[in-house]
Amino acid sequence: MVTQQAEFIKVANLTDIPPGGTRAVRLDENRSVALFNVEGRIYATNNQCPHMGYPLTRGTVRHGVVTCDWHGRSFDLAGGGCFMPGCDDLETFPVELRNGEVWIGLEQRAYKRKDKHLRLLWEGLLRSDEWTIAKAIGLLQAGGVPDNEIAQVCLRHLGRHVTTEGGPDAGGKVSSLINGIKVARKYGGEEKLIALAGAARATAGEAGQRLPIKPLPPPVTWEKIEGLCRVFSRNRMEPGIERCLLTARRDEANNDRILKLLYECVAEDHFLGFPDNLISMAYLSQIVSEFGWDRSQELVCSLGSILAGRRRPEPQLFLRVAIETMRAVASVLDTACPRYAVS
Repeated sequence: MVTQQAEFIKVANLTDIPPGGTRAVRLDENRSVALFNVEGRIYATNNQCPHMGYPLTRGTVRHGVVTCDWHGRSFDLAGGGCFMPGCDDLETFPVELRNGEVWIGLEQRAYKRKDKHLRLLWEGLLRSDEWTIAKAIGLLQAGGVPDNEIAQVCLRHLGRHVTTEGGPDAGGKVSSLINGIKVARKYGGEEKLIALAGAARATAGEAGQRLPIKPLPPPVTWEKIEGLCRVFSRNRMEPGIERCLLTARRDEANNDRILKLLYECVAEDHFLGFPDNLISMAYLSQIVSEFGWDRSQELVCSLGSILAGRRRPEPQLFLRVAIETMRAVASVLDTACPRYAVS
């Protein structure tokens, strides 16, 4: 509700909104107002549906009720009340017509619920609740919270999800997150919200608690970390790889080395049959480039260690042993059967 101290601003000319028509007016990068001309009366509401952020100017209006075309939520244009269960009311604004101009009243409010809304986003991600995710991101956007802070919650959740639930197939979630954020940056308002919500939903899923991983006690050189990671990759010791990577992160000089080492580990010949390894590593590199190591560390170290130490199915294990055995006796076979020698 807008108080008497609301500041009125001009948003359009009356001629811009024909009878039965609508118009979206952007207030800032993250917020726009929907104007409706219903039988000569002008209504002004938040253009983002409070259900999941879809622009209401793309909805339908009948009998003073606007219905969102995405999920069918209906709202009273005059007071913003929602006629459907499980949905918040729509924000509305007082309207004044001044000499053919449309003015709306905006209440000056300080945004004081950032931490609460970030927690709401985290809860939505844990429950894979699309409504909660979109709602939280819409509130954070309206409060002027930067996209990178929203993405940081998604990165932190995805890092935990990968470790406890997601496994090596989580590379697709990383792809959806990074691409969704890139799309969101090209838009504003409700379009931006839709893209961000889609990117966040891609990272959703259960995430259990786990004990924190501490770096190795010093002294530990990069050469030792590199050697151990290669050994652990061959021996499928994911926890050892992750602890080594977190240890390497204590020295910023190792940042570029870490991704290079992971690339080399997942490209070893015993990873044949896992082409998604390199694709997932490419997306992790993009995450680091976009958000930096501090925001990306948990995800890169957890998923990177899973990729570098992932376990092969038993049939592939037997095939690997057979190939290594044949290599060992190749010279004997060549001598015994020169007609079929492969050299």
